[in-house]
Amino acid sequence: MYQYRATVRSVTDGDTIRADIDLGFNMVMRNAVIRLSGINAPETKTPEGRVSKTYLTERLPKGTELLLVSHKDETEKYGRILGTIYLWKDLTTSPPIGESLNWEMLAKGMAVDYNP
Repeated sequence: MYQYRATVRSVTDGDTIRADIDLGFNMVMRNAVIRLSGINAPETKTPEGRVSKTYLTERLPKGTELLLVSHKDETEKYGRILGTIYLWKDLTTSPPIGESLNWEMLAKGMAVDYNP
């Protein structure tokens, strides 16, 4: 498990975002695709999917700083980074304060549990 600071660029759908990931040592992975692990949101072509994407977009406006906890040192079958994301005011606090946004999406009914 690895932890990184990241800055949101955009929300693709209810379980996928794009972000710049600070890898440390002045290295940044730009516009990386991150799949929120453990959840599955409805497709954006459905009314429920549009609601889910809108909710995540409101929670993660462009420029939002977050903590990404990646679960593997690799990507999933579509090349996306799998991870759990956390929001908090002070990114130097460890561990993060509050629940993950992945969990919040489940709790709000914006996604369902997904562990293939």
